[in-house]
Amino acid sequence: MKFYSKVRVRFLDLVIFGVAAALVVGTSLLVLNRQSGTRYVQMTGETGEWIAPLNKDAEYQIPGPLGITYVHIHDGTAAVVDSPCKNKLCILAGAISEPNQWVACLPNKVFVRITSSGTNDSGGVDAGAF
Repeated sequence: MKFYSKVRVRFLDLVIFGVAAALVVGTSLLVLNRQSGTRYVQMTGETGEWIAPLNKDAEYQIPGPLGITYVHIHDGTAAVVDSPCKNKLCILAGAISEPNQWVACLPNKVFVRITSSGTNDSGGVDAGAF
């Protein structure tokens, strides 16, 4: 008993395969191009907003209602390294480096986010919202 048959590839099959491959490549290029550009760290606190390049090492003190939250930028990453909040979830979140990643210290009202000059960033829904 034979369980296989001859597979005939027709012209329309090749066209569909070519269109699907072109869509995959085009979408990949759009996504990669969208994430290129200079990356910045946007830090928001009770008294204002600070923007710093992600490629320059620095230490920032962001004031909040509970005290000072310390943000450390090093080797292309940004992290909250100390905060006066009780549970320290913002510190446990670790370092961020990709556009639209963020860390927040909610009790101290401090928000740290990565943005990119190459992004058409409208603040919309992304995969992290699900």
